Amino acid sequence: MALQASLATADTAIAAPDREHAPEQVVSIIIGALQSNDPASDSGIATVYRFASPANRASTGPLARFSNMIKRGFPDMLNHVRARYTPMQVQDDQALQAVWLSTPDGRENGYGFQLSRQRGGEFDGMWMTDAVIPLGPGAQSGIRI
Repeated sequence: MALQASLATADTAIAAPDREHAPEQVVSIIIGALQSNDPASDSGIATVYRFASPANRASTGPLARFSNMIKRGFPDMLNHVRARYTPMQVQDDQALQAVWLSTPDGRENGYGFQLSRQRGGEFDGMWMTDAVIPLGPGAQSGIRI
């Protein structure tokens, strides 16, 4: 958890896939980028796109389309106030982690991050995101007194 917190505060604008990044680090970088996205430049979304696997990019399209998909379909991911991570599950070259994001108004929504270690090509050996699956409202959603 401390690793995730420190990575989330790192400068994610320059983060890129690397063979040294563990899957937990990749998810932390992505979450940090979404949390600190600059609406004027969408630098956070661009970071998330850099970590999208080639297969993911093939289905989501170029960065402009990817950016619109996040803004329209998952606006609660952007500039969230808090993230809660479940333990990463890794089996061979596949990894899965649920992350619960809290919005400024107190709602919490979960997302399953599905990653794979790439084999071949320019990203050989790097963990990248294949899919993000909406999980719905979390246990900590709603108004609290």
